[in-house]
Amino acid sequence: MKRTGDVIGLLAAAAVIGTTGWFAATADAGQRYEAGLVLGLSTALSFALLRRFTHLPLGRRRPYTFALPLPAPDWSAPPPDPAGDPEALRPHAERQAGLLSDASALGDTLRHTCTLTPQLRAELASFAVTASIQASNSVIAPIGEGPRSPDPAYDAAHALGELVAAVEFSRIGMRALEALVTERPLRPDPPCYFNPLHDRGHARVALPGAPHGTEEVASCHGCAKGPEPLLVPSECGPVPYYDSDAVDARWRLLGYGAVVPDNGATMIATARDGFRDPGPAVPSGGGGGGLKRFRTKVS
Repeated sequence: MKRTGDVIGLLAAAAVIGTTGWFAATADAGQRYEAGLVLGLSTALSFALLRRFTHLPLGRRRPYTFALPLPAPDWSAPPPDPAGDPEALRPHAERQAGLLSDASALGDTLRHTCTLTPQLRAELASFAVTASIQASNSVIAPIGEGPRSPDPAYDAAHALGELVAAVEFSRIGMRALEALVTERPLRPDPPCYFNPLHDRGHARVALPGAPHGTEEVASCHGCAKGPEPLLVPSECGPVPYYDSDAVDARWRLLGYGAVVPDNGATMIATARDGFRDPGPAVPSGGGGGGLKRFRTKVS
């Protein structure tokens, strides 16, 4: 079909150039200049249209090469353990969010060029943009601009929860861009529910306290053997982030994406529209179990 279209385009261009050439050759002496000008314009236009809409080797086409900005984020290096101090995590979160912000424009460019289906291209580009905005918003607010509370521990816990969200959204956005660059669909890569700063949640474990062990979450291999939760400050001492009212309910109720076994779409939808209880989980792959029934309080 491409070859047929090239032949038809070439014949049409030849007909146009031949016709204008014949008129130029038969023009009167006083009209030779105008006829030559028309012939030149028609030839140039025909050449440009053939080069744009056919696959004929007319001139050298500059190849498009895309690469993620350097330095590329080292996702294998674990983030620093904040030990309850948000300022210990802030430099890492700001660096990752900045890398995604620098690369986010690439998503819109690749949306028009890569070979994935148009719907998937648009979805991945939207993931990158939304994740970049959310990651940036999560790191720009100083600790004092969180929820107004007379308790400094409450504000510190909120700030730490936001910085963890920035790290996770940076991961989601960069993975979406990598999928566009490599032209491969985005695959699930959830965080560890117990501590999103740990290794990725490649295991599914029963949630402690769930009846009959039917509710499962993603967990790193270390926490699958024995949970080591991310602790945040509180007036009663350090508590797991998922039991703290200070951490944004959108992130703690979803475990930063570890509760729902998808590719980050739930976190993206939550960032856009706010938290919605997704209801019973649909089994994914070989993993059984449903969603955690949210037992933490919503602040």
